[in-house]
Amino acid sequence: MEWLKKSWNWFWRQSVLNKVVILGLFAAFVPFVLPTVVAWFRPTMIHVGVSFYTYERGSQPQGMNTLYFFERRNLVSNCSIRRDEQPVPNGRAKAPDPQAWVLIKLLLENVADRDITNLRVGLRSPAINQGTQVLTAPSLVASGNREAPPDVKPLYVLSIATIPAASSVVVSLKTPLDDNLREFIYVKRRPVTIQAPYVAADQFRQYPPIVSRTNAVKMLNREGVLRTSDDAFTDEKLQVTMLSSDEPATKEGDASYQILPRAKVCSEAEAGVW
Repeated sequence: MEWLKKSWNWFWRQSVLNKVVILGLFAAFVPFVLPTVVAWFRPTMIHVGVSFYTYERGSQPQGMNTLYFFERRNLVSNCSIRRDEQPVPNGRAKAPDPQAWVLIKLLLENVADRDITNLRVGLRSPAINQGTQVLTAPSLVASGNREAPPDVKPLYVLSIATIPAASSVVVSLKTPLDDNLREFIYVKRRPVTIQAPYVAADQFRQYPPIVSRTNAVKMLNREGVLRTSDDAFTDEKLQVTMLSSDEPATKEGDASYQILPRAKVCSEAEAGVW
């Protein structure tokens, strides 16, 4: 109490300009500590972890061949996590159109001994827009919608029907990497962040959660275990179909697409870190 009294007296002795600066710094600091303070006084039923990735499939000339590839990389460190390549003679293969996406993977852990139903997670991120899709395991019922509450920036609200007691799920938010997002990440080199203003469910009222950083490789392994009961990566296959000798050669893919800058080659220990 004596410390608070001295701090208060010190504040009132400051000039008007200093008071404005102090109040501004305090207002900027509060949003970062609020989730921690809430967690101290109100233990939470849900833990939230996050990792960021880019996923790209593309092709590039390699002499008389075309090199088809897909790559998943840690967006934060720009370390390549997995890259598969297949060289094919020019015009002798069919492959999906080249494209890249940003993926936000959320690990949602129910630490309670009862089911969480009608879970809603409000999210904001520069990597979420109108093209964002929700990807989950087939057994999980989840959806996402952009909402615009009065007087605040739009939120992307992730909704999950049920998370069983003492279990966890991984949800991916997949957004096409368009020109604006490409410029944001690779030209302006601005970091992709995420905010979670609130979580809410039938079992608890709305509150701001703590969002923890999750190692990108461990997140993928965790997702593989949850989906397939093993440690394999999921949803990563290089789909290139070779033409038979009697079929005519194909035209090259979309020449307007520019592949992403080359990712760093990192050790296994470094690949998933923030």
